[in-house]
Amino acid sequence: MAKFYISFQKVSLMAQDEEGQELPGLEEARTVAMASARELLADDVKSASADPLVAVIVTDWEGRELLRIPAKDVLLGPLR
Repeated sequence: MAKFYISFQKVSLMAQDEEGQELPGLEEARTVAMASARELLADDVKSASADPLVAVIVTDWEGRELLRIPAKDVLLGPLR
């Protein structure tokens, strides 16, 4: 298993994942990232956040970006 770091880019800041998660592969990291991002987007909507989610970024242990998911792609198809 590899360690993946899932960070969240907001309009004014970047919330870096300092701990990471051991996951079997990039597809599993994407699934975890999407679930977390949906929760964050829901909170942004509920609170009418002035600093909403822009993207979810998955990196490896060296900090290399493996995956960037724009916030609009986090929403389920019919909600886009």
